[in-house]
Amino acid sequence: MGQEKLAEESGTAVGRRCFVTVGATASFQKLLSDILEPNFLDCLGSQGFGELVVQTGPDHAWALARIESLGTEQPPSTSTPAPNKSRWPVIQAVPYSKDLQALMLPCRGEASQKRLPGAMISHGGSGSILDAVRCDVPLIVVANPDLLGNHQEELADAVDEAGWAIKGTLGHLADAIIKVLEKTKDIQIHDISPYQPPPFPTAVDERCGLFGWTALYASQNPVTASTGINTLTLD
Repeated sequence: MGQEKLAEESGTAVGRRCFVTVGATASFQKLLSDILEPNFLDCLGSQGFGELVVQTGPDHAWALARIESLGTEQPPSTSTPAPNKSRWPVIQAVPYSKDLQALMLPCRGEASQKRLPGAMISHGGSGSILDAVRCDVPLIVVANPDLLGNHQEELADAVDEAGWAIKGTLGHLADAIIKVLEKTKDIQIHDISPYQPPPFPTAVDERCGLFGWTALYASQNPVTASTGINTLTLD
């Protein structure tokens, strides 16, 4: 990641990768807060994740401060078990990236690196979802509840129903990690083939559904989008 790697905490050796993206425009501090909690990091460590790569968007300064505080954070009471920080994944934070695909592809798993499939957690932006689906990345979609129009919630429901992703809920992302790993549990490292970009032009059966929604959603400002209801069906 070169100069884009602006924060890093030491942790376990490289294992599965969890990549989190909040998008480039709207704040999604609620998602960042959830994935930078000891309980979530404990979950990742227990499931063999060695890397947590976070694209933080406009909340980068807040995320850096939160990552730094994790090193000194203590349990809220003496009766609460201390987090097992020794097995937490390495945390890397970038504000933006011109090549999100390079950050998400290791989540597919890599035979050459002996890396099992991990997970990508994305805001409900259609562009990020489309990239992840076409890269065949195990995907969790979390709608940003602070945006107008509820479009991300609608899209998260649709891709979950289509089986393209797991819909994640703030406050319960550890559950979503378990669900996405359940879908890939039978994949062996030697079964993971190198990534091949999808053919162009796009196949006819991919030109509807998610592609159509992408065209609709990308034409709107995600912060001030209309509150009108749109019905999305993915065939």
